[in-house]
Amino acid sequence: MNLLNKLTKKNLKLNKKRTIVTIIGIMLSVALITAIASVYLSGVGSLTDYLRKKNGNFHANFYGVPANKLDDFKENRNIETINIVKSIGYAKIESKNDYKPYANVQAFTKNSLENLGIRLIDGRLPEKDDEILIPSHLETNGRLFLKVGSTIDLQIGKRIDLFGEELNQNYSIVINSENTIDEKIIETKTKTYKVVGITERPSTVIEPSTAPGYTFITFMDSNNITDNVDVYLRFNLKNESDCFKYIANILEINPEIFLKGSKMDNITSDEYDLYFKELEKAKYKFGINYTLVLFEINPIANSGIIGLGTAALVVMGIVVFASVFCIKNSFDISITEKIKQYGMLKSVGATKKQIKKNVFYEGAILGVIGIPLGIILGFVASYLLIIISNFYMRDMLPEYFVLKFIFSPLATIVAIILGIITIYFSASRSAKKASKISPIDSIRNSANIKIESKKIKTPKIIKKVFGIGGEISLKNLKRNKKKYRTTVISIIVSTFVFIALSSFMDMLYREIKNQYSTTDYNLYISYSNFNKDMYDKFYETTKFDSVLDSTISKTIYVEIEGNHYSKE
Repeated sequence: MNLLNKLTKKNLKLNKKRTIVTIIGIMLSVALITAIASVYLSGVGSLTDYLRKKNGNFHANFYGVPANKLDDFKENRNIETINIVKSIGYAKIESKNDYKPYANVQAFTKNSLENLGIRLIDGRLPEKDDEILIPSHLETNGRLFLKVGSTIDLQIGKRIDLFGEELNQNYSIVINSENTIDEKIIETKTKTYKVVGITERPSTVIEPSTAPGYTFITFMDSNNITDNVDVYLRFNLKNESDCFKYIANILEINPEIFLKGSKMDNITSDEYDLYFKELEKAKYKFGINYTLVLFEINPIANSGIIGLGTAALVVMGIVVFASVFCIKNSFDISITEKIKQYGMLKSVGATKKQIKKNVFYEGAILGVIGIPLGIILGFVASYLLIIISNFYMRDMLPEYFVLKFIFSPLATIVAIILGIITIYFSASRSAKKASKISPIDSIRNSANIKIESKKIKTPKIIKKVFGIGGEISLKNLKRNKKKYRTTVISIIVSTFVFIALSSFMDMLYREIKNQYSTTDYNLYISYSNFNKDMYDKFYETTKFDSVLDSTISKTIYVEIEGNHYSKE
């Protein structure tokens, strides 16, 4: 066996060009697999990072936590990060939006400013309790113009309804039938702030879409907290169930009932009622950043990610299939060149098993060189592809979404496994063929070519069009149809791989755009009874110079009986 392995190494060195071409084939195959796996995993990682920036880097939030209970959170070993927010109160401002007449002043600790989706547009973050951030939609939505460096005096107090109940951002403005506000702000105190920065609109967790107040953010020292605060926590999670378990422990309710009720997993009506009764016992009001939890723990639970993952696996399967055909040619050529050697070795006692092992040994040598180089090339290619994609496709993607290159050990493992599978199937048929040939046929080298005079005749038009060279080429193809078919199939499959990869990338970006794109309109108007007079008035407004585009959408509810549609 050692003699056969030595002969294999010697042949690889003597046939350097063929060896290099085979290694390049293996490299390209592994590089494609690595690039697909890397781009897919980088896409999932980038989406997760985008969710952290957009909605905040936390798993759960708890409202109205007393300051003396914060130590319970700090001593909890299941909590990775604590972000604290305090509601200072509401102040009436000169907003032109009747449904959003307030500034809701909230104090953030340093951690909260970094982890709760605050996206700075201009200026800097506040560092003192008399500095403040204002949101960009204060200008676009409220028509109140404040610049960085300006100061603002606010009469801050509690917002209550007519019954004296305190209201927060989850309660929209209370307007009565006479179109006047049925709420007021009490216990006001004057506070002067300096505007130090402008941010994007906060996430809907901080400022719900129907909130009556624009979120103004000031600074709070985490070591000087005396009142009730809102706490946003990031847990040390190993699985999805851990999140519900940790939340239940903080709320001091039954974890099993809470988990089953939250996931609505085969829950009965009695269990559903039990779940809500358990929530009534909860220590605090709370929320879960469930989308981020899923993306960090189990991203394939998302239907879009499942679709992309399936597409990636299909494309990788196609790459392996195509690579087997391409690399197989190199092994076939190698076996053809060594037929006489195998014949002589078999004549002196070499077994079929030894011949097979020898062919696989050659594949192993080529794989040890080609697979690592292919992995490196694949990561480099995916890195460059991500840079190019971010440059050319920035308009297709949501704002603040950046596709980031993420080195993943999983992509490396997948590439190694599929690379080994590719080499095995590429060499297996050649190994079987080499082990079966008889010593006499090997020495005569007559096993690969079988000539029948009728089958190698060529049409006269071939000679006229392509000359004698074309005629000889066609006869060669007819003499050895197997190699000809392999070459044609390799070209077909390679073209198919290119189309499949292009489709995969297109699918990736369409899925990102569909799931995380933002609306591109500035004003939305909804009417329950949209008649012709209203349409005419609306149409006149679309002619204004400031209006770039407009769309009218009408929803009609139709009840259809039977199992078919009718044109009537």
